[in-house]
Amino acid sequence: MAEAPGMVESSSRALHEQLQRIYVLLDDGDRRALRGAGVSPTQYTLLRHLAASPSDALTISRLAEVLLCTRGNATRLVRRLVEHGLVCTRGDESDLRVVLVSLTEEGRRRLGIAERALDKANHRRFSGLSEQECSALHDLTQTVADVLGKDLENHP
Repeated sequence: MAEAPGMVESSSRALHEQLQRIYVLLDDGDRRALRGAGVSPTQYTLLRHLAASPSDALTISRLAEVLLCTRGNATRLVRRLVEHGLVCTRGDESDLRVVLVSLTEEGRRRLGIAERALDKANHRRFSGLSEQECSALHDLTQTVADVLGKDLENHP
């Protein structure tokens, strides 16, 4: 039996509201955990992407893509991290119009502090879930992330 269109909209809205609530709770908890490392959740994400880059550097355009923001916002974020000594910038040797961003030693050190703080906070926050619940939740959220990623690709 097919669901009435209103029921689908209602359940979609309820799901969105629940995910939004989870996002707000996670974001607030992340801010609190990262305070000791002196970075925001967005700055932490940027530092993590730089650390994971095989070339040890990413362009401003690539950072904007992974952070889902404009190049202008990525540039401002990088500028603040440069001011705090966590990243450095340089021109690409093959194309001087391209700006490459990489971690400094201080950036690596602070990223390590941030990772340990988040690991501790996540262990505490999720300790009320069983191993089976964590696994099921991981699988479901992976599916949601995949669906949302495809929607973003199809509706930029």
